[in-house]
Amino acid sequence: MINLSSFIAFHARRTPDRPALKYRGEEISYAALDARVRMVAGWLAAQGISAGDIVAVLMKNSAAFLELVFATSHLGAVFLPINFRLSRDEVGYITGNAGARLLIVDEELAANAAGTGIVVLDDAAQQSMTHLAGDVPPAPMHGRAPSDLMRLMYTSGTTDRPKGVMLSYDNFYWKSADQTIALGLSAETRLLVVGPLYHVGALDLPGLAVLWHGGFIRIERNFEPETTLAAIAEDKLNAAWFAPVMTSAMLTCPTRERYDVSSLRWAIGGGEKTPELRIRAFSQLFRNARYIDAYGLTETARRRHLHGGRPRDREDRLDGACDCPRRNRDPRRGRQGRAGERQRRDLLARTEDHARLLEGSGEDGVRLLRRLVPQRRRRLSR
Repeated sequence: MINLSSFIAFHARRTPDRPALKYRGEEISYAALDARVRMVAGWLAAQGISAGDIVAVLMKNSAAFLELVFATSHLGAVFLPINFRLSRDEVGYITGNAGARLLIVDEELAANAAGTGIVVLDDAAQQSMTHLAGDVPPAPMHGRAPSDLMRLMYTSGTTDRPKGVMLSYDNFYWKSADQTIALGLSAETRLLVVGPLYHVGALDLPGLAVLWHGGFIRIERNFEPETTLAAIAEDKLNAAWFAPVMTSAMLTCPTRERYDVSSLRWAIGGGEKTPELRIRAFSQLFRNARYIDAYGLTETARRRHLHGGRPRDREDRLDGACDCPRRNRDPRRGRQGRAGERQRRDLLARTEDHARLLEGSGEDGVRLLRRLVPQRRRRLSR
């Protein structure tokens, strides 16, 4: 099974008491998350959702958001997160264009909801969708194939109406494999999510890939610089994704020196090339962390370039690039001549590193990765 819920179920069997999520002070174990996913999937099925149906959400960050990500996949349905800053007309266009069967919306955003099958979540339901499930029985998993549609992500529509980007399970697992190599993801990764989960930065960089490895995610509903610094200190978080404006806000926070943020090992920034002065300021506040400039597209599951992403770049955070190829993208079509050959050898070396990493991992998804890594090695060796 490659449904997203399958790796939650794996960790629930293997390390049931290990914490998976934390939201508003509540720590949720893998066993509890697995049970919630099955219950929410049962509730979705009771609403008439089945394999291939589109489930849209207009929500801020919450535990319920991730429950819906996994429960939708559990049923074989397709998840559609919508930017909660859009107008009602824009939301209506997206739900209509996608053919969404259901739109789940936070109570505070209900005025902008448009479409059919609208369900409004109060505070309790945002803490967990199981508050709506009642006595509905858990749903069985509907198995998916690698090429099946997993998610729709609508682009900003700068040239015309927004267009739905179709992301498959193949897209997800290949980008997660790339990030495992580049970032060294493992069960010890403790990720802070403060960016909006409707965005691929928060959901996919590395986002869900951390749970694939059995790691931990702390979810903040909104970004506030002081609460973000406090969260890192409280839960000894070692990884994060920040929009540039978030990084700037933390670096200028008047109380920033009060918090012990020494646990942070890396933070990814995106959306613009980060100025050198900001990276140097980041290194002064987060003394044990490296800053990673990232660039990607919604169409590629937000995964293409990570600059400063390799551990050997830690001593010089202003240098180094990690350029991991996407699935079905031949790196030999990139740089030519000696530069292209160096790039190819580097990718092969990191593939071998990844294979060694897997030998000691024993976590869910390893079986899939053991198939993916030899495939990549053969492709790059040609």
